[in-house]
Order: sequence, then structure tokens, then C-alpha cells
Amino acid sequence: MIGFSFYLDQTFDNESLQYFKSMKNYGFSEVFTSVHIHEKDSQKYLQTFDKLLKAIQNLNLKLIIDIDKPSLHILHNKLDNLDLILRLDDSFSYDDIVSLSKQTIIALNAGTIDDHDINELKKLDIDFHTLEAWYSQYPHPETGLDLTWIAQKNRWLRKLGFKTQAFVTGNEPYRTPLMAGSPTLERHRNISPFIAAVELDKLNTDGVVIGDPYLELELRKSFDDYFINGYIPLHISNIKIGTPSYLFTKVFHNRKDPARDAIRLTESREMNHRHIGPTNNIERVFGSVTIDNRNYGAYMGEIQIVCRRLPANQNVNVLGTIIESDLKLLSYIDAGSAFKIIRAHS
Repeated sequence: MIGFSFYLDQTFDNESLQYFKSMKNYGFSEVFTSVHIHEKDSQKYLQTFDKLLKAIQNLNLKLIIDIDKPSLHILHNKLDNLDLILRLDDSFSYDDIVSLSKQTIIALNAGTIDDHDINELKKLDIDFHTLEAWYSQYPHPETGLDLTWIAQKNRWLRKLGFKTQAFVTGNEPYRTPLMAGSPTLERHRNISPFIAAVELDKLNTDGVVIGDPYLELELRKSFDDYFINGYIPLHISNIKIGTPSYLFTKVFHNRKDPARDAIRLTESREMNHRHIGPTNNIERVFGSVTIDNRNYGAYMGEIQIVCRRLPANQNVNVLGTIIESDLKLLSYIDAGSAFKIIRAHS
């Protein structure tokens, strides 16, 4: 599952609605918001919340609310008949969690839940199918979680049967007031939200939410490609004359017996129906996309993506290069992984 965020200090207007529609069209099915209503802002927040609810219901989106006890008391009559997950803060007791779990899905804090919490909830005979585990956002720079730690925590939560969710940054403008991004992992604060999301997926995180209020259109497409359509999009530039058109028409797969030095496009040789002479036999840099020419005999037509610097070879033609911002994605293309090569915008 993939989601995006909207906060009650934002203005919900027609531009917001168009953004919601676009995110829905690109496979985002959840909307996260944080509801901690202070008395001086209560009327403004409640009006914005009503607009948010109307949009969510019209677009058939799931709402996830990070909430405290006083705010839940204020909003309880607005939450009936919603597709809803409540992410509870520390003000709720174990008895509160059990009671609320009989009404809707409850998200516990994945970062802080421990064996003691699990045992206490078991004593109260809670139905664990009504629980999920959501990590926090960390808007304060240098306070995000560690990669190794979250990998270990995910393994523990998975054994207990929890679905997990985590956050990645969006694009500017970031969430106020610190405006430094809102990721779960510190290493994700200053990298592409899409690359961060793929890494969380590889860590067996079940869902990813954009923690900031905005995501650029090209990244929405990438999220749709990966999380909905099931392939990693790789953008290529410096495309050479003679590059076969079929390179851009198919979802390819890395071989199930993956090479050390290159990603080998399993389907590429069978798609080639022409004689390929040697040309552009230059040094192959990391990210070069190549095709074997007639000098390689039966391998003619095999397309590869180079994963380390390799020397020039008279048997291999260079077709182009994966753009720099996509190079990190190559490390996530495992045995049998699906991907598609897309022309980069000039």
C-alpha cells in the first residue's frame, strides 16, 4: 500500500483536490493526517478536517489519523462509517486500545512497541488482526531511525503478524515548521523519495507513506510503476543511433542466475531479429546500457546494464546510459526482478 499526507494547517482548496485525484490515479490509496487539535485552532482545523473527509469519501480513499485522546473525543462523531486507521499516541491505555480495536483498525507505534506491550495486550485477549504497526516521522534532522535497527524490528514485527508502514520525504515545500523532510529513516532525508520507498520495500515494510504534503508528478509515476505495476522504472539518456525500439516497449527481467558485473535482460536476445554490426565500442561506465554485436556470435542481441566500470569491447555496443538519479536503483534489481527502460526527458 502507498499513501500520501495532508495536514490540517494546510488550506484545502481546488488545487488540493486535484492533487488528491492525481495521487489516486497513480495508485495511492491512503491519506495520512495528524490530528492534535488545540483550542485556539479548533474551528479552523475542524473546518479543514470536514473538507478532507468529504474528499476522501468522494475518492474512496482510506484515512489514517495520528491522534491523541482529547482530539479523538472531539472528532468521534465525525468518524463513523469511514475506511479508517487510528494511529494512537501514548495517551491511550491498553484498555483503550482494546476498546477502539473493536471499532476500527488500530496502528501502534512500530518504533516503541515491545514484548511487554504484546504480553499486556494478549492478557486482554485483543484480536491482533485489528492491529498494525506504523513507524513515526522524524522532521527533526539527525533524529531518524537507523537502517539496521529497522530491518531487525521489521523481522520481529513480521513474526508477530503485524503489517508495517513507514514514511519517506516528499518534495518541497516540506512540512512545517522545520521544513527538513519527514522520513522514518535518517538516511532517507536527502535522497529521492522513490529510492527511499524501494529500500523500505526491500526491508519488508508493507506500506510507504509520503510524509510531506507534496510529491512531484514524475515521482508519482515511478511509485505507480513499482508498487502498482510491479517493475522498477529506469530512465536512459545519451541514446545512440541504432538503439532498437523494442528496448522501450517491454517490461524486462534480470536473469534468475544474476551476473556479478551486469544486469542481463532475459528477453532481449529472443526479441532481436536483425544483424548487429560493431559500433560505439567505448568504455562501459556504471549504468551503461549495451547490446552484444555479431562478434559475440550466439549472444548477438543480448542487452545488458553495466553495474561496474568495464573496458571497451569490440563485441559490445554502448546504446546509452541510465541517468545518475536512477543508478542507485540498479542495486535493487535482484534475480528475476522486473524493470522497464524509459527515455529520459531531455
